[in-house]
Amino acid sequence: MSKEERIVTIMRVEPDRTQRGRYVLHFDSGESLNVHEDVMIKYRLLKGADIALDAIDDILRADEGNKAYVQALRHLQRKPRTRMEMIRHLSQKGYEEGIVREAVSRLVDERLVDDRAYAEQWAYERTAMHAKGRRFIEQELKQKGVQEHHIAAALTSIDPEEERDGAQRSAAKKWRQTQGEPHMRKQKVIAFLLRRGYPMDLARRAAEEAAQEADAEDDF
Repeated sequence: MSKEERIVTIMRVEPDRTQRGRYVLHFDSGESLNVHEDVMIKYRLLKGADIALDAIDDILRADEGNKAYVQALRHLQRKPRTRMEMIRHLSQKGYEEGIVREAVSRLVDERLVDDRAYAEQWAYERTAMHAKGRRFIEQELKQKGVQEHHIAAALTSIDPEEERDGAQRSAAKKWRQTQGEPHMRKQKVIAFLLRRGYPMDLARRAAEEAAQEADAEDDF
């Protein structure tokens, strides 16, 4: 009888006491198999069920996919992630490419991973809370593997007032930290704002406003 024709019967099903949601299947052949309850339900792995040996590989692959999915959920508990970040994380955990792609596709289908929403939220937080300019944000999102059209939508969603306020706050703070002639201080502030991702025209205006505010304070 070939491997494909051989049948094993599940004689006993026991919960795995060390891993929640997992069960140990004991076969009449004396062998056992540890699987997640979702896989048990999918393949109807109950006591008394007959299983063809050629189906074991499919069951093992399904269980590996479930492990990857659960690992991904744990990674998402701390904070949202991009699709590429999830792929990188699961790959680093040792899962094969096909398993990784399936697990991440499931997360995307369930809207647990949403690159467009992620990019827009990231752009808002970096602009409003961290005083970063759009060019800096664009580069960050590229590094996170977000697709160009999602990045473009996120940059469009940035409130110009928020970005301007962030540039002005950063310019005023940097001005107080610099010394020298006003012209050189302006250049230092502009260079600082450019490194934070602000456009040149906005950086120049913010530096000029910082200089004017400093002059006004000196007059009192």
